Amino acid sequence: MKRLAIMAAGLMMFGCSSSKDSSSDDTGSGNASGCDVKSVAPVYPASDGATDFYYRGVVEFGLDKPDDSASISLATSSGTDVDGTSVYNAETKRVSFTPKASLTPGGKYVATVSTCIGDSSVNFTTSALGESLVDGPEGLLDRTYVVDLGSANFVEPAGVGSLIGQFLTQNILLGVIAADDEFMEMRGALSLESSTAQDFCNPTIEFPEPAVFNEAPYFQIGPQDTTLSAAGFDITIHDLRISGDFAPDYSYFGGGILEGEIDARDLVEVLVDQGLITDDDPAAVCELIQPFGVVCAPCSSDGLEFCLNIYVNQIEALEDAGNVLEQVDECDPVRCEEQGDSCDDTEE
Repeated sequence: MKRLAIMAAGLMMFGCSSSKDSSSDDTGSGNASGCDVKSVAPVYPASDGATDFYYRGVVEFGLDKPDDSASISLATSSGTDVDGTSVYNAETKRVSFTPKASLTPGGKYVATVSTCIGDSSVNFTTSALGESLVDGPEGLLDRTYVVDLGSANFVEPAGVGSLIGQFLTQNILLGVIAADDEFMEMRGALSLESSTAQDFCNPTIEFPEPAVFNEAPYFQIGPQDTTLSAAGFDITIHDLRISGDFAPDYSYFGGGILEGEIDARDLVEVLVDQGLITDDDPAAVCELIQPFGVVCAPCSSDGLEFCLNIYVNQIEALEDAGNVLEQVDECDPVRCEEQGDSCDDTEE
C-alpha cells in the first residue's frame, strides 16, 4: 500500500493539473478604454469583512484579465498607511501586497486594489493568532495537531486546487513533545486514512532539530532534509520548513506554511510502479509534468534540474485532544495488524 510514495506521486500529478480562480466576490467591474479587465476579486482575505486574516499573511487579489499596472495599498481602519511591497504576477494575473512588518492581531485594515478600471477596497480583521499563549509555551506539551493539506493553499506546484483534497485521505499529525521560551520539539506522523488516529504501520518523523520558539506563539522548524519511507521507496523532502502560530488557547495553529523540495530522482521508482512513466530516468518525470507548465528546477544539492518546489500556505491545523503521538522507529507489526494491515504489505 505505498502510502507515502503514492502521496508524493499524487502531489506531483495534481501539481500538473490546471485550475481557475473560483472566487466570485467581485470588487470591481466595468471597462476603461484600452483595458480588458472586467472584474477584480479578493483571494486573501477571501471576502470583504473577513475576520480570519493571518497577521503575517500576504494580501492578494485576482484579475480576470492581465493588467501590468495593478497594485495594492494597505491602511489601518483609521487611515494610517501600512508600509509594504506590491507585486503583480502576469502569469497568474494576481497582485499581492506583503507588509514590511507583521500586522496587529485583532487589528482592522482596508486593502485597496488599483487597476485600469479604477480602485476598489475590502475591509478585513486579523485573527487572534499572534496573541500570547494563555499558559505559556509549557501549555503545548503533549498536544497533537492535525494538518489537512487537502484544505490548504498549494502555491507551488501551481494548479492543485480542490483536486488535492480528493487524493489525500491521510492527515499529517504534528505533536509537541517539549516546549519552553526558546525552543520547541515536535514529532510528526501519518494518520490512518480518513482518520486522525496515528498509523502504526509507518515510522514517525523525528525532527533532528527543535523549532526556534523565541517568538512564541510563532514557530519555525527547519530547514532540514526529512526522509519518509514506505514500500521500499525513500521520499526525501529537502530543506523542509514548517512555520505557523499557535492560537492563544492552543486549540489550533494557523497561518501555517510548508515548503521544501522533492527530487524527481526519488520519484522514478514509484511512478514506474504506478505505470505513469515507463522510462527509468528522472528526465522522464520532468517530461511528464512539463506540458502542464510545471518545470523541474535546479536541485539545491547538486544544481541538476530534477527538483520540484513545494510551497503550501494558509494551513490550519486543529488540535486533536487526547491524541498523544508515540515514537515508532519502524512498522509496528502488532498494532499495524490491529489496524487491519500488515508490515509486509507496507514493504511491498
